[in-house]
Amino acid sequence: MERNWRLGDDLIPSDNILDSLTFDDLILSARHTSTVTPEAVRKNLKDMLEGRLEDMWFLVENNMDIIIKTALKGRM
Repeated sequence: MERNWRLGDDLIPSDNILDSLTFDDLILSARHTSTVTPEAVRKNLKDMLEGRLEDMWFLVENNMDIIIKTALKGRM
């Protein structure tokens, strides 16, 4: 079954919008590069962060209508 990535369907409000990055993630990524240098580690981190930001923006845009509707419900 393919996910819809929609609040109220296969996402809940307490789900993360932006996945975390750990030192373990960065170390594993560096381990799989041809050269482990400060520049390579920085590039890996930048690439990882850009991928997570891309995912975050997809989730927000895909759920913008629900985010706004839910935010407006809480107003008086």
